[in-house]
Amino acid sequence: MVNYPNEHPYTRVTEFKYLTGQKHPKTTMVYEYPKDEGDPYYPVPRPENAELYKKYQALAAEIPNVHFVGRLATYKYYNMDQVVAQSLTLFKKLIGTKEQQNGTQINGHRLPVLQS
Repeated sequence: MVNYPNEHPYTRVTEFKYLTGQKHPKTTMVYEYPKDEGDPYYPVPRPENAELYKKYQALAAEIPNVHFVGRLATYKYYNMDQVVAQSLTLFKKLIGTKEQQNGTQINGHRLPVLQS
């Protein structure tokens, strides 16, 4: 991730394979452009937002096999490395559980059981 605060119309470029440690000949890059309208990128800690989050959290708890991670999942600010770490930890936990149950394979490779 590289921040560009002044000299470009975008403020940040993220190349995700470097955040996750993936090795691949191709890549995905995201350019973030600032704007002053629409939903905020970060949770805004206010009492009314905390109440709304509690409602969403209760609804999400009722949905089986759906998992939320990151800033808007917990309604807290995290750096992107923390969000990626949360996502990968949950992925390893879920894949490890499925692997134990039924021998999960991805791209023809049997995944090892990963400890969470």
